[in-house]
Amino acid sequence: MIADVSDALVEVIHAATPDLPAWVEVHSLSTSETGAPGGTKAALALVAIEPHPHMINRPLIESPAGLVRAPLFLKLRYLITYMGDHVESQKRLERIVQAFHTTPVLNGPMLQPPLAGAVESIAIRMLSPTADERNQIWGALGRPARLALFYEVDIAPVPVIARDGAGIVKSHEVRYVDAL
Repeated sequence: MIADVSDALVEVIHAATPDLPAWVEVHSLSTSETGAPGGTKAALALVAIEPHPHMINRPLIESPAGLVRAPLFLKLRYLITYMGDHVESQKRLERIVQAFHTTPVLNGPMLQPPLAGAVESIAIRMLSPTADERNQIWGALGRPARLALFYEVDIAPVPVIARDGAGIVKSHEVRYVDAL
C-alpha cells in the first residue's frame, strides 16, 4: 500500500505537468542504492513512516471471519528534489508545489486500485522542517544537501495479514465487578 501512495503522488505531478515527459521517479536517494536518479529527473523519496496519531487504537471491525483488528493507518514523509541544474531545479520544484497545492486531497477517481478500495481520501501537506532536521535527513541519506520539498501524506492503510486466526477476535466482552 505504501508504494501505491508513492505512485499516486507521481501520477498527480505528471497529470499537472503534461508539457513535460515523465520526469519524476520514486527513488530512495540513498547512496547505497545502485543507479542514481537521472540528471534531468526529480526524485520522490520516502524518508519516514509513522503511525497516524488520530487513527491509533481504532475499534475492531467486522469481517466474514468475525471481528478483526482495523488496518493501521500511516503518515508518510517525503523528500522531493530535482537532480538537474539549480535554476531548473527551482522551476521544477515550483511545478510540484503547484500540483500539490492544486490537488491537496486525492479522492474518488484520482485513486486507483488498491487505494480506491482501502481509503476515501489521501491528504498531502507541505512540511517546513528546520535546518537541523533537513541536515539530519541529508546526512542519513549520505548525500550533500540539495534544494528540496518536504511533504507529509496521510493516510496509508496497512491491513492485518490474512492468516488462519491472525487478528481474529473469538470473543469480546466487558465485565464490571463491584470493587467495594
